[in-house]
Amino acid sequence: MGLLEFALIFCAVIALYNVQQIKMVLKDKGYKVDMLTGWFSDYRHFKGLIQKEPDQKTKIKYQQILNGLLFSLGGLVFFAAMVLRNRL
Repeated sequence: MGLLEFALIFCAVIALYNVQQIKMVLKDKGYKVDMLTGWFSDYRHFKGLIQKEPDQKTKIKYQQILNGLLFSLGGLVFFAAMVLRNRL
């Protein structure tokens, strides 16, 4: 396994961690959350929760979780393309 494959796995793990954090926050706030389904609805609920949050520190924490998810998904796509490019 090379460095590109390691980076691909690392991005996937970080993305799953951020999804888990989003699901935990939503469950604590009273939303219905399923473990393996509803990722897009959870994303929409979480974005709405960020906009409604009155506490600025909590809002920043939630935004960091969302940014971590988006950057890790971007890295996942980028490194997957790099791995495929090297294989072909």
